[in-house]
Amino acid sequence: MYIGPDTLMPVASAFAAVAGFVLMFWRKLVGAAKMIASRVTGMFAKR
Repeated sequence: MYIGPDTLMPVASAFAAVAGFVLMFWRKLVGAAKMIASRVTGMFAKR
């Protein structure tokens, strides 16, 4: 099976776009994850 540049470059470009999005919004993504985690653990702590 041959994977040439014509196949690999669109995959690499999509990966770079996702990685760039994550890096641009890293603080907001981590903050949202922490908020969700605290709410979930808070729901279980009330019981």
